Amino acid sequence: MSTSYTISVENQRGEHTNYAVFMDPPEFTGGQQPWMNVWYTSFVPYHGNFEVRTGADFYAWVGTVPTTPAPGVVVTSGMSLLARLGTTNTPGSTFDKKIIQSFPTITEITPSAIPGAYEIKTGTDFTVPNNTYLVGLAKVNNRGQVAPVASIAPLNNMNVQITPKMKFFISESQQVAGEIVDYGSIARDGATIDFSSGEGQGKFYARVVQNTDGRFTVTYYDNYD
Repeated sequence: MSTSYTISVENQRGEHTNYAVFMDPPEFTGGQQPWMNVWYTSFVPYHGNFEVRTGADFYAWVGTVPTTPAPGVVVTSGMSLLARLGTTNTPGSTFDKKIIQSFPTITEITPSAIPGAYEIKTGTDFTVPNNTYLVGLAKVNNRGQVAPVASIAPLNNMNVQITPKMKFFISESQQVAGEIVDYGSIARDGATIDFSSGEGQGKFYARVVQNTDGRFTVTYYDNYD
């Protein structure tokens, strides 16, 4: 059975509200600015709750943006393939990115990613500076779709190593799924749920409560039971 993580979000705010869920951007090699996307959205009435359940499944993702990547731009199209992270004994999945009739595609090739990562290689088939084509990480969302959670705008001839971590954010939000958001404001004002380090490491269940003052409290448990 694969590892499963659950985040339970409770609204004790005093009024109905909308929440968005984000995944902390993975580590990208190459020095490009990473963008974080809205992953889940949910309306939750006062005293209501919702759950986010996810596993250690990671998808290599490529896609496009209609304009220069920036907060507020919505990413809607793309392609994804399930990735295997590298170990000390086995290289992680490697994907070759190509543009076919202006649509970015990836094909799995001989694995060469470093431990903890998967890899996306770019060619020379897009214009630099690149404000159109993105590569990154996707996860299965609450609708069963593979949706982007973080990406970069790569250069030509790059070997991008992507190292995910099981770290998430919850915030009040009117944003839509796929929308690029400002990382600093989300990390500052939202709840941080980190299963990869600190108090949450080795845990599989997190209870997130938004209180009447608008602040969040996070409590970790070994599992749902």
